[in-house]
Amino acid sequence: MKNLPLALLLALSSSAIAEETVTGVLEEEISENFQTGEVDHRFSVKDETTGDYYFIDAKEAKNKGMQSGERVRIHGERENKRRFRIRESQRLELRREE
Repeated sequence: MKNLPLALLLALSSSAIAEETVTGVLEEEISENFQTGEVDHRFSVKDETTGDYYFIDAKEAKNKGMQSGERVRIHGERENKRRFRIRESQRLELRREE
């Protein structure tokens, strides 16, 4: 019974640490593994504060209405190093048509 509060505290602190907010410009990326033929379609965001790159699944970004070239703020969870799962997103600047 003594370990229950400690376990609860650790669970809450680890979930709080996993959530982050990233602000930057979305860039669409498509890469192909020529040996397996697999294609990875994703978006990247370079965080304006840290300079770190994060990668977002293209389907997830498009479901949120995001487009390449937009400046966005994304709140979510980091998965597998730099993969990012979106919880909330906000467009800060819309892409200009040229």
